[in-house]
Amino acid sequence: MNPETIARLLEYFDIKQFFLDNSPLKLAMIGVIMVIMLIGANFLCKFIQTRLEKYVAAKTQGPGQHPDDKSFRAELGGMDFKLFEQVIKGSKRLLYLCIFYWGLCRLVVGPAYADAVKIIFTAWCIWAAIQFFNAFVPFNIDLYLRRRGTTLKTSQSRSLMPIIKGIIWAIGLTFLLDNLGFHVSTIIAGLGIVGVAVGLAGQAILADFFSYIVILLDKPFRIGDHVELGDGRAGDVEYMGPKTTHLRNLDDDLIVCANSEMTKGTLINQGSIHERVVVVNIGVAYDTPVDLLKKMSDILREVVNSFPQCSFDRACLLSFGNSNLNFELLYLVSEQRGGIRDFMNTRSQVNIAILERFNNEGISMAYPTEHVLFTDLSKAEDARAALSNEEKNGKSGVSQ
Repeated sequence: MNPETIARLLEYFDIKQFFLDNSPLKLAMIGVIMVIMLIGANFLCKFIQTRLEKYVAAKTQGPGQHPDDKSFRAELGGMDFKLFEQVIKGSKRLLYLCIFYWGLCRLVVGPAYADAVKIIFTAWCIWAAIQFFNAFVPFNIDLYLRRRGTTLKTSQSRSLMPIIKGIIWAIGLTFLLDNLGFHVSTIIAGLGIVGVAVGLAGQAILADFFSYIVILLDKPFRIGDHVELGDGRAGDVEYMGPKTTHLRNLDDDLIVCANSEMTKGTLINQGSIHERVVVVNIGVAYDTPVDLLKKMSDILREVVNSFPQCSFDRACLLSFGNSNLNFELLYLVSEQRGGIRDFMNTRSQVNIAILERFNNEGISMAYPTEHVLFTDLSKAEDARAALSNEEKNGKSGVSQ
């Protein structure tokens, strides 16, 4: 409907005919019913909002806090109240528009005016529905994430919000165009052809993008986790984007990996480990006194337990090596704030402490050695001559 048609409708609007078709009593009844419906909708939304806020407050408030305190409401962990208020506002807006549309549909007007009202309120209601779902969907995703110990603001799932909102807008505009009389199927078919062409031109980009969505949904790792790829590259996850994932290795180098590389191969995630197991093989010299060997397990236990983040498990004489006695030490390292870096530093400190304790106890660490034995050469010549004589005598006896 163009502006000229709207201006013509306003110009030729017959007020007398309107009141003849719609009596004052009918208009009053429609107005009263609309006011009652508006009050009821407002009361219903307010009731739901208050009940849900009190329910969450009762589950999460601490001693001395009141649910009506705004600072307290902002700190509640049960749900995001900003998103919840947007949902309530969107639902109120949508209900109010539906009530007004119901009231206008009860009036008797000409077909042209009825079509104009239908088009205007359809567009308005679709816009209100888009705003409602743009708040309702993130609110429910946030509730889902909070039950798993995170929020939409801190989770990587927030990167999907622009895509979800774009889909909501696309669906809303499709409904609007369909109600305005456009051939939506033709438009969708044209967009499908364009999508196929774009997909063929950017297969690598689309592969990385869909891998990004898989990572967000499947959650094989999070920001801050230390991961190792199948080709040996490893580092802390620093950034996740639609195209690439950034890793920071122990040498402080930035490794930029395509998202498809993160999903198509084997990936070892060391960031979600609460306790790391450390196995240390210690070689002790064979000439170590037996009394010290018996005390070896206690010595290693004392060294490991001297670190608060470590827990001793066992230490035993595992095998007899070619040049040493092989002891195996096993201990646990609890999760630390610094991740893999703190874990490596802890292992280094434990190894140094073991060396210091061995030096104090007089225990020597063995290393591969060779012993060369020297004998008297004259005795070796006599033995060789005697052997040769025996061989000659044996041959002469055979010939006779």
